[in-house]
Amino acid sequence: MTRRVLITLLLGVNLVLLLALVLTAYSPPQAIAQGIARSSEYIMVAATAEVANDAIYLIDLRTRQMHAFRSTFPRLADQPTRVTLMHTRDLARDFR
Repeated sequence: MTRRVLITLLLGVNLVLLLALVLTAYSPPQAIAQGIARSSEYIMVAATAEVANDAIYLIDLRTRQMHAFRSTFPRLADQPTRVTLMHTRDLARDFR
């Protein structure tokens, strides 16, 4: 093999290894939710609303409404966590 072919071959192997490293290092954010196959009338999804505050979305499949709950923020260390209803949406009306 000539020197030029060897350098081209090594460069190709390095590019393939770099591509494999990039593809295995990235993973999309994980969605944590209740499975659809459940035999209930509610779906609950937890999400991050702000950096230090979370939200809970509760979807009522029977009435097709979504309720958004959030914990009180800011909260001191000795205070209990309180979850309050922030807003309710009518999904049937919103998606017509």
